[in-house]
Formats: sequence, structure tokens, C-alpha cells
Amino acid sequence: MNRWKAFSLHWLLSLALITSIAIAALLVWYPYGLYRISGLSRLMAVMLVIDVTAGPLMTLLIYKPGKWGLRFDLTVIALVQAAFLGYGLHTLWLARPVFLVGSDVRFDLVFAGEIDATELAKAKHPEWRYLGWRGPALVGVLPPTDKNERRALLDVYMKTGRDLEQLPSQYRPFQDVVPAMLRNAQPVAGKADLVGVPIFSRNGEGTMLVDAQTGLPRKLIIP
Repeated sequence: MNRWKAFSLHWLLSLALITSIAIAALLVWYPYGLYRISGLSRLMAVMLVIDVTAGPLMTLLIYKPGKWGLRFDLTVIALVQAAFLGYGLHTLWLARPVFLVGSDVRFDLVFAGEIDATELAKAKHPEWRYLGWRGPALVGVLPPTDKNERRALLDVYMKTGRDLEQLPSQYRPFQDVVPAMLRNAQPVAGKADLVGVPIFSRNGEGTMLVDAQTGLPRKLIIP
């Protein structure tokens, strides 16, 4: 096997691995097309570039049939590539969406890295006190009506930069916000059974099509 064949084989294996990771992430963590505003494509592109640089290109540079120490060199390359891949997977894990937060006027997609552990422990329901790995939990928030509560939330925002959707202590069942959300939702042309609600994340924005009766998400679109 010459160096170009070794490079091609290594590149195909790396591509297959990154593609498998991307497909698994899409199927588990990004329902309704949430990947469109998640930054996933950018992260996977970076992982692919690093993976190719750390692996196949290094193989191309050092591979020579019969070279003394070739096995050791290839082992080092594999370890370096595995280290880069591990870092990429760790970054992907921290960037996974954990809560899809509905309110009276919008949805917010919240990622694992945006939730403080101390704040997470204050959630009213046990299932909201941990960061899930099987896709974002659907929850609701409503702006407080009490003046003191509003002031307290403003203080939290000024000190930490965390808004209502990033505070699990404020979460409530999604069904509680559906009536208010549907009152503010926009009709969708040609879709009597769907209405549109704005959705935002730190990486983008779009419109979530929701069931006009239940408010449950159906599909994210980018206008």
C-alpha cells in the first residue's frame, strides 16, 4: 500500500466516524429540525477539519512502505487523532440542547453550557434537575406578575447574564403556557392546523410551527 492509498483509507474511515456521530446527534438531540439554530453544522465541520488534519494528512506525510518505526508512528497518529476526537465530543456534549423553553411569546433553545448547576438544583420537578442526554425537555416559563419577583430576576440577569429561560427554578409544565402562547401565535398560510411561534437560541433564530390546538412543536423553519 502506498501513501496515497493509506491516506484515502484513513480519510474515509475518519469521514465515516464523523458522519456517524453527526447522524446520532441529529436523531437524539435535535428533534423538530432544531439543528438549524444550534450551531451543530459549524461544530461538526470544525471536528471534521481537525480530524482530517490530525489523522489522514499526518498519515500522508509519514507513510512509507517498509519504513522502520512505521507502526509506532501510526500508533502516535491514532492517539493524537483520538485525543482531538475526544475533545470534539466533549465540546459537542456541552453544546447539546437540554431544554426547549416555551413562553407566552416565543421558544428558547437552551444548551447544557448555559445552565448553572446550583440553579438546576432549584427546579420544581425532579426530571428538570439534571441535564438530559436524550433531547431537550419541553418546559414553560411565564413572566412574573409580582413586582418584587421581577426585580429579583432583573438582579439575577445583571449579575449572571442569565435570563428567565436559563433559570430552571422558574420552569413550569409546558401546558401552563400554551393558552398564552397560542393567543400570540401567528397563522401559517395554507396550514389551518398549525401556527407559528418565534424561536431563538444563542446560535440563531427561526419559527417553530406548532399544533394550533395543543401548542406542541412540530417543525422548525428558517424564513
